[in-house]
Amino acid sequence: MKKLIITGAFFISSILSFNAMAQMSAEDAAAAVKRRQSVFQVLAFSNGPLGQMARGADYDEAAAMQAIDRVAMVAPMIAEVFGADTRGSGVQTRALDSIWDSQDDFAQLAMDLVDGANAARDILASQGASGVRQAVGQIGPKCGACHDRFRAD
Repeated sequence: MKKLIITGAFFISSILSFNAMAQMSAEDAAAAVKRRQSVFQVLAFSNGPLGQMARGADYDEAAAMQAIDRVAMVAPMIAEVFGADTRGSGVQTRALDSIWDSQDDFAQLAMDLVDGANAARDILASQGASGVRQAVGQIGPKCGACHDRFRAD
């Protein structure tokens, strides 16, 4: 009898949890989207100095390394801030629904960005200013790989 009660309680709590997730309020969905956008704004801000240096701005080793460290620090947050499934919430976003159908692939692409940032750090440490374009080449395609699969144009 205990087993039946425990199984029933588990089943009912699962249904209630699913309903709570399925019925995310528009306010909660908007907050989730805002958090996601904030992470990407920090990534864009962090990549800015590297992009400028790759296009010919003066090389600043401290700024370049700080930018790379920030990318490596923030990238793991990408999968985390996409934990809330906002599909069907009515909130406009460029995030494709396939993110929530492919969470493992999505998380791996975020970790690929961390790996790219680490490779960029190694390039700059060994080559300095002459390696900026190559370093950016370790980060940019990692961003693009995720955008190509999981972001609407």
